[in-house]
Amino acid sequence: MSNMPRISFLGANRASQFRLRQAFGRLDVVNQQVATGRAYNRPSENISASSRAAAVQAQVDQMGPFERSIDDARSHLAVSDTKMSQAVALYQRAGELATQAANGTYGPDALSAIKAEIVQIRDELQSIGNATYLGQPVFGGLDSANPVTFNSGTSTWNFSGAPTDRLTRTVGPADNVDISITAGEIFGNGTDNIFGTLDQLATDLTAGNSAGIQSAISKITTLRTSLTSGQAKLGAAANRVEEASNRNSAMKITFTAELSKLQEVDLADAITDQSRLSIAYQSALGVTARAQEKTLLDWLR
Repeated sequence: MSNMPRISFLGANRASQFRLRQAFGRLDVVNQQVATGRAYNRPSENISASSRAAAVQAQVDQMGPFERSIDDARSHLAVSDTKMSQAVALYQRAGELATQAANGTYGPDALSAIKAEIVQIRDELQSIGNATYLGQPVFGGLDSANPVTFNSGTSTWNFSGAPTDRLTRTVGPADNVDISITAGEIFGNGTDNIFGTLDQLATDLTAGNSAGIQSAISKITTLRTSLTSGQAKLGAAANRVEEASNRNSAMKITFTAELSKLQEVDLADAITDQSRLSIAYQSALGVTARAQEKTLLDWLR
């Protein structure tokens, strides 16, 4: 008598159904890949890839705040540079006027006209010094008050914003850029600031004081050098911001490409697998159908 175990009808049926479910499961996975373009739709389908994708996505998300900080730094520096360029032009005009007045050929009326323009230049420079960006003074450092004010009681010009209070923007991992410059740094601290110099020049023009006018020319030239140096400093900061932007863009492209490899399916391979698994599933259905044609008597023989 043979010791070979007999296969029951119910057992064979269950085995067939199990194999069919397996074949359909494999086909269903690849069908979803083709339909969605994703290598997996649930992290449990590929734990290794999904974990790596989450880490890479965190790096991509980190780029967002840096990009916003870079955009803000660009705008702030652009406003600062525009205002300082306007100030340079006014310094130059003030120097030209002082030079004209110093040649000794102008009468009282001409000197009075020059004085009026000098006062106008001073007021325009004050307006530039108090320029704002998003409601915050551009040249005030961390101070929200107007950077340039005149104290009528002491007849002195005052500048808010300490040079040690730096306005910075984080443009990358551990990369902070100083985008601030204070009114005192660009207009000159102490009594020899541009506003006091222009006030004294206006007084000397009224009095016809040639020595005072000559002195103003030298001071304006020195102050203009300080102003252009400050502008160069901001230009260096703008270059750092652009370098950070380029670096972050390259990193984002790299991270995005890696994320795509982890999350997106190769459509050509997926379609090939879909066709292969579909054929295998149809074959399994056919084999199972033929097996089901046997009767209980066939199994009992």
